[in-house]
Amino acid sequence: MSRRILLVCLALGALPHHFVDAAAPPPDEKSLKKSEMYVILKARLYEVDEDFHKKVAKEGWRSKADLEALEEEPQPDCPLFAKLKKLKPFVTGKEIYLDPGEQGVLLRATRPNNRLPTPEQLQKGKKDKQTIHEGLTLGAQVHVTRDRRYVRVKFVEKNLEIEGIEKIEVVVDDDGNEGVGERVFTKETSYSWVRSIPDGGSLLVPLHTRPAAVKKNKRWLVAVVTPLIYIEAEERERRRQLPPN
Repeated sequence: MSRRILLVCLALGALPHHFVDAAAPPPDEKSLKKSEMYVILKARLYEVDEDFHKKVAKEGWRSKADLEALEEEPQPDCPLFAKLKKLKPFVTGKEIYLDPGEQGVLLRATRPNNRLPTPEQLQKGKKDKQTIHEGLTLGAQVHVTRDRRYVRVKFVEKNLEIEGIEKIEVVVDDDGNEGVGERVFTKETSYSWVRSIPDGGSLLVPLHTRPAAVKKNKRWLVAVVTPLIYIEAEERERRRQLPPN
């Protein structure tokens, strides 16, 4: 299924005028979908300066009609994408395959924090440590437009951080022996928003979350998300038309 791949510079309200041909690759056996049509999603996360992040964030939502209008005329190249090409990704997400309406995790930047068992665990005789996964995740739910030219993505950004820990002594057996457990107090934030992305295009997505290390370096986070619609019927036809080896 040959497509024109379009880099969407929504941050500056521009669409580059150059296109290349690309075919949607079939997934490996472990990722096979039951549907005849699904979306392949790729994402990369970058650390950027405040000015870069503001330029991306100020663009906001565009309707499908807005995107179609932009595609009608040649647009200047997007300097923000040019800058990102010079940077090493903070996190590179694994390619995921989603049926329309399905959701999955695009990016995960978390670290495990192992703590003592909770008081309740100790009272039940369980001594395994509790693990708190601090950090952010970026999830996505996809829908394909009826004309199969755009992917409507609902992004869900979640962040969890530990605010405090209390050590609590509890009786752990009938003999009156005591143990020390920990009650962990966390703060969780969640943001969600919806964007339409042309099939094969790339969208700059500004994140709200700033992990401690990123904040210390006076940096912000921006993701690049690329959806590709895979339609099995079109792929079969494309393979049928390929010349024999």
